[in-house]
Amino acid sequence: MLRISRKAKTAGHDRYAVDNNVGKRTFDIGMRKSMCTSAVGHPSDPNFMLSLARGLKVLRAFEGRTSLSVAEAARISDLSRPSAGRCLHTLVQLGYFREEGGRYSPTPALLPLACGFLTSTPLASASQAVANALRDRLEETVSVAALSPSDPGRIIYIARAERDQIIAAPLMVGSTLPSFCTSMGRVLLAALDSTDRDCWLGSATLKPRTKRTVVDPDMLRAELVRVAQQCWSLVEAELEPDLLSLAVPVRDHKGAVVAALNIATFSHAHSRDKMLAVQLPELRAAARQLERAI
Repeated sequence: MLRISRKAKTAGHDRYAVDNNVGKRTFDIGMRKSMCTSAVGHPSDPNFMLSLARGLKVLRAFEGRTSLSVAEAARISDLSRPSAGRCLHTLVQLGYFREEGGRYSPTPALLPLACGFLTSTPLASASQAVANALRDRLEETVSVAALSPSDPGRIIYIARAERDQIIAAPLMVGSTLPSFCTSMGRVLLAALDSTDRDCWLGSATLKPRTKRTVVDPDMLRAELVRVAQQCWSLVEAELEPDLLSLAVPVRDHKGAVVAALNIATFSHAHSRDKMLAVQLPELRAAARQLERAI
């Protein structure tokens, strides 16, 4: 497993280094497979259910979409039409999807699956209250997200407390965004072992979202090193124009970076200097509060 240890604080910030000595204060970043290994397949694993993996790929194809045809689901999930069709048929028979006029859409039967995570995981159950309190105190939009275990290129929202809608697409618990051009994503990517981070950077497709999005792997690698050293990330106009966000890590009791907490606002509302001088201490205090709860 990948291990990262937390060194002594330098200049008031935590720094990280690879450490294979389990006896020291280490943490497992929770990714058992190398970033260079495909998430689907594993032909050498006799316990891996390829049919289940295909069904989950079809489920993920519906993210941000209200309905899909068999052909659309097959294209998005990179499966054959017969495979996608059988998955959708099974999901309909189990009540998780409905079919009308050749189009498939999810039903409320899927919600209890997410509810199990939200109510049984301390991080998820505590995050919303912390986000709500910080939003009310600062009058800014606050979010908590984790890195997707199956795709380091995405972050998954665990909690969100909005003041105003600051991004074109509505975001809620369960929504995902690219990790490389978001402040929370960079905090989470920066916590990865450098070998895995470099491996992911070598295979990732970095598509620009705005004119300011960093898509050069070497530039992004250097930025992630800075984020790891300073333990915060400030991103301006890389996800969307006029969007400014600041994020800090959230750690569990072993020191593992398990999530990121951020404030998002409009660039014209706050300067970068004000975000660092005023908002960063508030974010760090809220992160410590969340850490005590998990």
